[in-house]
Order: sequence, then structure tokens, then C-alpha cells
Amino acid sequence: MRKGYFSLVLHAHLPYIRHQEAHRLEERWMYEAISETYIPLLWEIDRLERPLGWTISISPPVIEMLADSLIQTRYVEHLDDTLRLIDQELKRDLMKEERDALLFYQERYHDLKVTFDYWNRDLNGAFRHYKEQGYLELMTCTATHGFSPHMLSEQAARSEIQTGLNCFERHYGYRPTGLWMPECAYTPGLDKIMYEEGIRYTFVDEHSIVNADPSPKHGIGAPVYSPHGVALFPRDQIISGRIWSSVIGYPGHPDYREFYRDLAYDREWDQIAEFMHPEGLRYDTGLKLHRVTGESDQKDYYVRDWAWKRTDVHATDFAEALANHLDEQSGQDFPPFLVTAPFDAELFGHWWFEGPDFLGKTMERFEDFGIESISPTTFLERHFQDIETVHVAMGTWGRKGYADVWINERNDWMIRHLHQLEKRLAGVVARNRHQDELTVKAKRQLIREYLLAVSSDWPFILDGQTTAQYAANRFREHIKRFEETERRLDANELTLEWLDARYAEYPFLADTDIEPDVFLTPHDYYVAVQREASWNNEAILIVTTQYDDTNRPVAEFAKRLAASGENVYVITAGATDYQHQDGVHVYHVEVNGLPLIQTYNQLAGLNLAVLRQAQALNKIVEFRLVHNFNMETASAAQSFAEMNGLPLVSNVYDLESERSHGGTGGLVVAIKRLEGEALRHSNVIYLEREEVRNGIEHDYHVEKELRSFQVNLENPYQHVTIPKKNG
Repeated sequence: MRKGYFSLVLHAHLPYIRHQEAHRLEERWMYEAISETYIPLLWEIDRLERPLGWTISISPPVIEMLADSLIQTRYVEHLDDTLRLIDQELKRDLMKEERDALLFYQERYHDLKVTFDYWNRDLNGAFRHYKEQGYLELMTCTATHGFSPHMLSEQAARSEIQTGLNCFERHYGYRPTGLWMPECAYTPGLDKIMYEEGIRYTFVDEHSIVNADPSPKHGIGAPVYSPHGVALFPRDQIISGRIWSSVIGYPGHPDYREFYRDLAYDREWDQIAEFMHPEGLRYDTGLKLHRVTGESDQKDYYVRDWAWKRTDVHATDFAEALANHLDEQSGQDFPPFLVTAPFDAELFGHWWFEGPDFLGKTMERFEDFGIESISPTTFLERHFQDIETVHVAMGTWGRKGYADVWINERNDWMIRHLHQLEKRLAGVVARNRHQDELTVKAKRQLIREYLLAVSSDWPFILDGQTTAQYAANRFREHIKRFEETERRLDANELTLEWLDARYAEYPFLADTDIEPDVFLTPHDYYVAVQREASWNNEAILIVTTQYDDTNRPVAEFAKRLAASGENVYVITAGATDYQHQDGVHVYHVEVNGLPLIQTYNQLAGLNLAVLRQAQALNKIVEFRLVHNFNMETASAAQSFAEMNGLPLVSNVYDLESERSHGGTGGLVVAIKRLEGEALRHSNVIYLEREEVRNGIEHDYHVEKELRSFQVNLENPYQHVTIPKKNG
């Protein structure tokens, strides 16, 4: 046996395209995936009849559609219609090559129907059977393939992950330890959620590992641990490229089936009308009678025997190339070199018709070349002690490697709507803590609509401009359905019958898969269970970048205020959510979303997060003043004070004029302008260092009395005029 391993990972995913009405064009995507990918993969697994080391990820939308009786019935009708079309075509006067191709399809569609009936139409059961036989590993992805790095909150990302795992467990009887993150997208912090949900490994693209800090000593030849202990397996682009590269990949060989040439477009309308859409639309029949042939539009007929033999050649070529690659890396120990090859499953069969045949034959060639195929689960069992821990930055697969496909000028308008839904979900769940059947069902339906809207398929389709109108319509539809459900809940107009009818239109996920309380923060629990009414009145809001900074008096000052009987709330940067420490309510905020490289963007993101948290608190707490301790958060403190008619107290430790001494660039000027605005709008200014006095008076032209700050001030707000409440 050669030193080193190969790990094949196939991700089966489609958006949830099940519709109540018949003849939806998009539903045919599912029929094509079953006919060309899922059942042919099962054929190869059954033919080889041994442990393969393959890992297949099946997304919750695919799981749910495979289990849906309406989809199952319509798929059988699709097979019957295709067989009728083949029979009709065979009655025509055809060339021998065309007739041979149709006879191949006639046998194939008959076999598809036999296999589907053999498994009682339950392909989930078929995959589960081969998992139980030990032939392969199974796992899943997040609930609707949402693009996690663009989510605003940890709660939304957790809901996607947890709900997807719940769905898989309901259908397959166990909870997987691996999770395919949609688009191989990773961002720091997701690993914490995954680990807490029982996930021990996922997959990232090659550059995510190459650019990790510190640089892994094995490069992409081994997984790495994230800071929270999730193993990240990197895609090997060189080996993967041999299968799918447009330059050196196998699927473009002249002998293979041509994907873009379908019988529906080679016939006159009256010859195929009864097999097309009732509204007069042509769509692919799946009967593609030509082969790639060459780069021109002139295509020769498909010869199945040629294609079959070509997969022998390519399987041998791939096994040989992989063997050479492993030999080149044979010096690696602890662990031996691992080639990880994750693919969309639909590449094999749908896009590359002969792909499943190639995979099966490749496994046979591996035996000849002494290559061990291994699952990530088995690899971790053997080598968990040999893996480094590194910091991995945000990254994806796809164009440019950093989310360019899922946020660009064609689809970025979606994100603001999704962020609004996240915030409204958090509010709905927090406001409706009572657990009666109607309220719980309503919260689950709201989450279901959010999950169906957040699918990464919609921005992906808009980026590619394929069925863009459908993607935009589906996205908008779920936004509107969310809003209508929320409105009815708030107005007490919901009934169980209305919710049941709404669910029947998109019967995705069982209610038991969805846990509404995922959207609660620790503070929401605290408010619901332990909150005292007296905490809501006459409160002081302190804003700072680092509450526990040992060089600053923020924490000590806040605790002294609380000890004197004040209600003290602190908003600071961090990842802990909410803590009640020494009588002080401490809220931590994080800047979510894409990495913010520029300093100004970092400040803007921080101030926006602080302002959002302050506004959320303002709904339940009556503040009497705002006390800002850092110039970095001055903009949020000033905005909140002005929006709510509150006095502003500012502590000054340093200024941008000190931090960037002599700097005159646009960034320096912009930050100084923000600081100056906040200071000029402050009712009281305290100096923590006398050195900043000159900058405030001369650089920022602030004409106010500047007072020295002491942490033990007896009455720090005696110079502040508190506005009187109306009435």
C-alpha cells in the first residue's frame, strides 16, 4: 500500500424547489439529479460492494425532496413520460447511431425505474442502507445552504447549522460529526458554533490553509484544527483540477456525452409538444443524443461503448497521477500526506454524464496502484494527535476565493433584507416567550421562511444569470411570507389552520427540526426569567471598546457606580453577549460579516454594532445619560444621545492627533472630524491624561471646561443637566 491517502467527498445539493402546482420547470432539476447522479452513484456503490472511503453530504433540501411523496410520484411520471417519448422516437426513421443512442436511454430509464421501485421510492433509505453496510460515510450541510459569513448574528448561523443537523438526524437516525459548510465558506467564529453542535470536521478551499497563521508545516497535505477544535480539510486543487478543469479535465473529451445538446431542440414542435410544458415551453428531456465531438457546434452522435471505454482510460490516468502525487509527498509523516477532493455531487452524472462510471472504475484502479481511499472520519480516528492548530481567515471556494460569487452588484441587495429578518426574528422570539401551541408554531414558520430566503442558491443564480427571475421571485416571496406571518402574529390574527395552509405550500422541515429559542441571546433568557423591574429605570449607559482594560478605569468606575445604587449598563466590544458582573450589566458586541480591513471600516462597523445594541436596550431600559470612554466609539455614543435627547459625558484618554502625529491623510482627517463632533456635542468632558488638553482646545476647538477624571469621584454627574420627562 502506498504511503498517503485519498479522500473523496461529494456534496449533493439543490435548492428547495418543490411546488404544489404541477409542471414547474425548476422541479425538473430534481428529476435530473436523481436520474443522472443519485441513482447512478447508488449503482456504483452496489456494484463495488465494499467499503469505499467515500463521504457523501446530502443537504436538507435534497433529503426533504427525496422523502416527499409528491416528488416521488411526479418522478415516476417523469420516467414514464421519458420512456413513452423514447418509444415514439424509435418509431421514426432514424440513423443507426441515433437509434443506438435511444436504445441505450431506453434501457437506462427502465433501470432507473426498477431501482427506484426496488427502494420503495425511498432513496434516503438506499443511502442509509449502504452507510449501515460500512460502504460510505454520510453527513449533511446547513438547513438551506445559507452563506454563513454574510449572516449578521451568531444566532442565525447556529439556527442554520442546528436545523440542518436536526433534519438529517430525523431521516437518517443519527447525528453526523462532519458538516459541509455551503460554498466551503469559513469565517472565524463559525468553528465555535460547529463544535458546540457536535461537529468535528468540515472543508475549506486550498488558499484558506495556505494563508493560515501560523503557516501549517504540511501545507494542504493535512487538515488543521481551528481555534475551537474543528478539523478543516483543504481541497487539493491540483488533483481536483484533473477531474473538472476546463483545460486539463476529463469531462470535455470528445467521446463523452454533450451536456448542452438535447433532443427537445432537435425536433419540430408538433413532434414533441405532448412532452413539453403545457404553456408551450421547451425544456430538456434528458435525452442528449450527441457527444462532445469538438469545440464546434457540429456534434456527432453519442456512442455509449466509446464513452464507457474512455472512462477506463481516464480512471487509470487519474489513479496513476494520484499515485505519483502521493509518491512526491511520501516524505511527510505524522500524518501521511492526504489528498482531499470535495466536489458537488451533481458534477458526476448530471454535468459529466459518465462521472459515476469513472468514480467506480477509479476505485478499482486504486487497488492496482496501492492507493488507500479514506473518509475524514477514519483519518481523524487515526491521526487526531498529529494535527496542528492554526488561525484560518474567511474564505470560500468559487471565483476569486472570497465570496465574490455571493456578494456583487447583481445580488448584494439581498443581504440587507436578510439582516433585517435576522433582527426581527430575534425580536419576535424575545417578545413571544410564552410557549402555547399557536405561538411556537408561528415562530417556527417565521424561521422556516427566513431559512428558505437565506439559501445561497438565490445569489448564486443571480450571479450566473441562469434562471435569475425565479431566484429573485423566490427570495422576495419568502420575505413577503415572513412579513405577513409576523404581522398576523403581532395583531393576534393567526390561527393553526392558516399556519398549516402556509406550511403546505412549502412543506420543508418538520416543526421538530426548528428550535425557535436558538434566536434568543443569553440576555433574552435573563430578561425573561430573572429581570427585576427596578433595573429598567434611570440607568446610565457606558460605552467603551474594552471594558476590562487594566490601563483604564472603566470597569472599576462602573462597579463603584453600581455599588452606589445606580443602574449601570455597559456596551463594549467582545464575543460574550451578556454578563451581570458586580451589579453592572455588560453587553458585548461583535462586528459581523465580511472581514473589515480598513481602519475606517472597522470603526464604522464597531459604532454601528454599538448603536444597534443601545437601541435594542432602549426598548426596555430608560436611560438618563450616556458616558463614552473611548474616542473609537464616540460616533455611536453621540448618535444615541442625540436620537434620544440624552446628555453625553465623554472621557478622553487619547486622540487621533496623538495617535497619528503629523498625519494629514484622508483617514486621519475623517477620524479627527468624528472625534471633534462628539466632543463639541458633549455636555461634560473628563480628561484621563492632562496631555490631551491642548489637542482638544486647539486641534478640535472645543470651548468647554475640561475636568480631570478620578475613578473615585463622589458625584461624577453633578455638572450634567438631566432633561425632564414630559408629563
